[in-house]
Amino acid sequence: MMPKILLFIKDLELGSKLSSICVDLGYHVEFSDENSDPDNFTEKVEMAIIDMDEKVFSSVGLISELKRRGLKIVGTMRQINNRDQSRLRSVGCDIIVTRSSLVKNISNVATELLDIDQ
Repeated sequence: MMPKILLFIKDLELGSKLSSICVDLGYHVEFSDENSDPDNFTEKVEMAIIDMDEKVFSSVGLISELKRRGLKIVGTMRQINNRDQSRLRSVGCDIIVTRSSLVKNISNVATELLDIDQ
């Protein structure tokens, strides 16, 4: 069973691009939002990709809740400055990448974070 990836993304274009790439790579993808109950996430969820440009998702609470469940966290933004980078790292993001870079490199990001032998 391949790992599940949660997408906390409201931007339809970004969400559908990432979703289709992840599915092509063999991952199970689930969209989540601020109303999702973390208690309902299945054991198989191993990684969350969070759009940090969305105010509702960029909360420290969401990230720390996901971290507490042992998930790898990828934060993505249109543009990233050093302050964002260190703030997001300090709250638990494993990787912070721009949207365009994430779409291009999702397979590398997933492989690196999920320790999957390719």
